[in-house]
Amino acid sequence: MTKHRDLAQVVYSSTLGRDSAQRIWRTVVVAGAMLASPMIASAEDKAPTPPAKSEKAPAPPANSQPAPPPPTKAELLKQAQAALKAVEAEVAAIDKTILAATDEVKAAQNQADREAASAKLKNHQKTRADLKVKLTAAKAEVKKADAAVKAEAKANKPKPRPRGDDELRPKGRGFILS
Repeated sequence: MTKHRDLAQVVYSSTLGRDSAQRIWRTVVVAGAMLASPMIASAEDKAPTPPAKSEKAPAPPANSQPAPPPPTKAELLKQAQAALKAVEAEVAAIDKTILAATDEVKAAQNQADREAASAKLKNHQKTRADLKVKLTAAKAEVKKADAAVKAEAKANKPKPRPRGDDELRPKGRGFILS
């Protein structure tokens, strides 16, 4: 009560008549003025015009669902590994077609067949070179995702409990019998 002298005077006043009623009234008036001050400051501004009412309110979309959460780093790693396997399967398939095209070139009987088979072989080899670029990019994505997963695991790993200095620890048997 020593910090709040006005409150102490109201509580401990000998007469609860006019003096205490004036104090209460003054506190109510000041509090009301403090609450109304933002309204007075904005009284000169014009009120915003309400939006034009349309006959029919726009309906919300039928399948309005919240956005799915972003994938975790482990999920990203699995996706990158699946993409890498798909590219590796494409490379294996194109290798088989290159072998078949090579056999066609060797087995060609005349010059026209040999040139057609050679054109197919060059086309397959070009496709394989493009797939090698994709394969390199997919391997880099897997490596990047794997590093992110390992970094997250390292960050979430519980830290070891701090130990005191070895110099402060007791050494020996622990009991000295004299």
